[in-house]
Amino acid sequence: MKRQLVSALIISTVVFTGLVSAQENKGPKIEIRELQHDFGKIVQGTRASHVFEIRNAGNEPLIIERVQPS
Repeated sequence: MKRQLVSALIISTVVFTGLVSAQENKGPKIEIRELQHDFGKIVQGTRASHVFEIRNAGNEPLIIERVQPS
């Protein structure tokens, strides 16, 4: 009886751990290295640009529908 209980607990733990890890990896996941950038002082009329690196670390497509600069 004790052996069956221990086996059931081990199997339940393995199944539960698998379900939790499967849920964590589902869907898109956005990763952005830096959330803001300060250009400092820029002379008027000078063009300035900066590239923000955005990466999808998930296992489904990441769709960016709207971007709003601040």
